Amino acid sequence: MPRNAPEPIAFEAATPWPQPKADTLVIQCSDHRFQAQFDDFLWNGLGLQSFDRLVVPGGPQFLMAAAALPKFEWAGRRWLKFLVKHHGIRRLILVAHDDCGWYKDITVGSITIPLLRERQIDDLRKTPQMVHELVPNVECRLFFAKPNDAGRVQFIEIK
Repeated sequence: MPRNAPEPIAFEAATPWPQPKADTLVIQCSDHRFQAQFDDFLWNGLGLQSFDRLVVPGGPQFLMAAAALPKFEWAGRRWLKFLVKHHGIRRLILVAHDDCGWYKDITVGSITIPLLRERQIDDLRKTPQMVHELVPNVECRLFFAKPNDAGRVQFIEIK
């Protein structure tokens, strides 16, 4: 391609640039089954228009990483501190979900889905304390997503 030739365009987004500055960081799991529902919840359920997003297997679980996984905990905490400091984050939305493959993988022995859910929710409840030790003055909201009998995903706020 000649030096001054225009680059071929693969796709042009309909969303205009730039978006307003985000003050919210969403930390969620990367499980493909929940992505469309996470977006619907964030945009329509919480009314967020602009936010940073950290998507990793297990979502906010890295804040409670077991001693056996110190590299994941270290990286996740570093990303969190970076985003809060450099992006002006004032609020975290932490979303865990039912039947999480990451949680299944890190759980020792076989565990039933109800017990796995209980452990995830218990860990989620502990995350605000960990967050405030790392980045004081950041508000945390916690949510757990789970499919219902109607084939929809419900988001339950965890207190």
